[in-house]
Amino acid sequence: MDYSVEYRKGGMPLSAFQQKYQDCATYLTYCQQCPNYNTVWSCPPLPFDVADYLEKFQWMYVIGAKINLSPQVIKAADTAEKVKAMGWDIVVAVKLAMEERLRRLEQQLPGSVSFSSGGCNLCRACSRKEGAACRRPEKMRYSLDAFGFNLTAIANDMLGIEIQWCKERLPDYFTLVHGLATTEKISDRMWERWEDAFELAAD
Repeated sequence: MDYSVEYRKGGMPLSAFQQKYQDCATYLTYCQQCPNYNTVWSCPPLPFDVADYLEKFQWMYVIGAKINLSPQVIKAADTAEKVKAMGWDIVVAVKLAMEERLRRLEQQLPGSVSFSSGGCNLCRACSRKEGAACRRPEKMRYSLDAFGFNLTAIANDMLGIEIQWCKERLPDYFTLVHGLATTEKISDRMWERWEDAFELAAD
């Protein structure tokens, strides 16, 4: 197996989450330096006011994936091209699976909406580049960092994960941070379903 995944979760009232982790001016400036800016529908500039979009929610839950890479796959990625390609394939596979699970949780929590980690990967090339509408709006979810949230701090504080980055080699692990905004606090019973969906009960 090239990798294994540890899932971790956390949550707090959205107002506290925003106060602690949201800094739109700073983090959206970073987004402007990313190739996804204004070319991928999940990323800024967003087609609505961020504060208005979040206003109806009361809680924000985060679920993170720590993708532990095997020594063999790290060793095999012995060129810059392999580091990029192999790392990308692994991250996208885990990310798409997480998004699907979160969409299922949305169905169990009326009024909730999930947020992805980074740009959307549902299509090979986003239709935004062509000035066209999203091809899969029923599945596309906006990026959590597109709302100005500090994913590094969230991962550290709420998930106990220090984010590592690719340099000359693959890191020991990758980190994904997804979100789920809800109108009410999640019940203990729903937490159990959450744990079953993401295999959190064994953590």
